[in-house]
Amino acid sequence: MQDAGRQLTYTCHQINSALDACIAATVSPELTGMRGLVLGYIVRTVREGRPLYQRDLEESFHVRRSSVTALLKAMERAGFITRSAVEQDARLKSLAPTAKGLACFEQLERCILSFEQQLREDITADDLSALVSILQRMTRNAGEAKARLTGPAPLTPNSTHKE
Repeated sequence: MQDAGRQLTYTCHQINSALDACIAATVSPELTGMRGLVLGYIVRTVREGRPLYQRDLEESFHVRRSSVTALLKAMERAGFITRSAVEQDARLKSLAPTAKGLACFEQLERCILSFEQQLREDITADDLSALVSILQRMTRNAGEAKARLTGPAPLTPNSTHKE
């Protein structure tokens, strides 16, 4: 029997490591793959004129609050973003790129696009579609397995409670 979970974990590690190396070599050694993806998300959102808060990153990237906090603090210390208290709610921090973050953005986008093209090399559109479908099912199955062990996930603002 194939160990899909172990292979998927190994593949994710390889992809993350390669993306980290790509971004460090071509954009900034202060950025990792995840920091680069988050910076890109922040720049695109702000350019669209939409406000952006930490909770938005938690939801979009499916990452815990503590992980996002550590990531944003590191990006702020490195000078890529600012976090500002929101007038209406002091608990919220509005996110914005700095001049340094904006300066890296175009290069970052090219790096990630090139990296994605390398990942997809020799993979047909049908294979890619099948992979995405399988990964979605595996994500659902993993969530259901976790829920059986730990109980249902807490309600989120986008979920509904059925009684």
